[in-house]
Amino acid sequence: MNNKLIKYATNLCTYFGASLIPMALNLVSNPWIAKNMAPEDYAVSGYYTSFSSLISPIILFYMIHYYIKEYFRVEESGRKELFATIAKALIWFSGAVSIICFIILFGYLALFNDEQSMPIMPYLGLMVFSLPLTGLLNLQLAQYRMEKKSRSFFILSVSNGVLNICCSVLFVVFMKWGAFGKLLGPLVCNLSVFTYMVWRYRTVWCVPTQFSQFRKIFVFCMPLTVGAMLGYFFGGFTTTYLESVGQIREYGIYIVGASMAAYLTTFSTAINNTFQPDLYESVIKKQWGRYFRVVLVQIAMVLCVATAFIVVAPYVISLLTAGRYVDSTPYARILALSTVTSSIYYLINNFSITTNKPKLYLYTTILGAIFMVVAVPMAVDRWTFIGGAWINVISYIVFALINLALLGMVRVGIIPKKLQ
Repeated sequence: MNNKLIKYATNLCTYFGASLIPMALNLVSNPWIAKNMAPEDYAVSGYYTSFSSLISPIILFYMIHYYIKEYFRVEESGRKELFATIAKALIWFSGAVSIICFIILFGYLALFNDEQSMPIMPYLGLMVFSLPLTGLLNLQLAQYRMEKKSRSFFILSVSNGVLNICCSVLFVVFMKWGAFGKLLGPLVCNLSVFTYMVWRYRTVWCVPTQFSQFRKIFVFCMPLTVGAMLGYFFGGFTTTYLESVGQIREYGIYIVGASMAAYLTTFSTAINNTFQPDLYESVIKKQWGRYFRVVLVQIAMVLCVATAFIVVAPYVISLLTAGRYVDSTPYARILALSTVTSSIYYLINNFSITTNKPKLYLYTTILGAIFMVVAVPMAVDRWTFIGGAWINVISYIVFALINLALLGMVRVGIIPKKLQ
């Protein structure tokens, strides 16, 4: 038992380190970036980044989740073939879909959004085409997690994080390109890592794959992908809708607050990376006592981190923005709570996926999207940016309750197997 606890602690420290080192460098560089970014720059970069939650799911198509789900179900040879199939799809399929997404978004913003106050190009292109370049990296990181190779995960994750920060500092601080540099940095970083991954996987391209295998992946991932696209309404829709308030400077301050709260995602992701293999394995092997113990520990750890941030938020934000964006503190404190509520929701959602009920995610996001389309305009029209922040927190609670209700309906037989 002691050896098992030591192993957990070691893996947790390693995964935290993989997140904390880039985050620490980001914290150090953030005051310099804040000095070179006007509120309008944050507004532009934040506005276009909000669309990533809409198109990223269809570009990456939840294929990595399929790989994680199947990892313990197939033998070693089957894993190699599955890895090769998904790796190839993450290049050709994701690349083609990203072009389609760019055309559709550009057409919408240029032709149908008459009240658009943001310039479209080159910002839209920088955001869209950085997304498909992350597929191979995320696939390799997923494999390291499932193999519990925390050291390899650490090296690759830290290298990517450091490169990303260096690119942002180069283009924003030294080149002084503002919003353009803020969006160019991730594109250059992702392209560099993607090129390395293509070379590293050069033997994988020779592994024979069958179209029937991709078809199976496509059928499973389609409801997840559609559901994840509707997941845009979880937070991305709120950020996009707030632009319509028309207060660009305050919108930029809200974006800063959101970015400060987003640092907590680093901790929640590290916690999730530590326990994810055990959660999936516990569900597959029906070790429910072990499963619920891990879930409670994970939620408790995220809650502690969020509480600590809320207490020290004014001092942290003042330090990280060189005193320029302390006004973003109320937004950051509220959005910090969404780290807790989103962790709860995604634990429930991952349970649905692991137990081969991917359509429940789709049903959840359809109902959740309806809630957001109704609730966001009402909250924003009455309480503007504060209302938008609280809706982000509340939305995950609503989605979690919907997902739990659907799981209950499955258990009592109301939802038949073919609709799960």
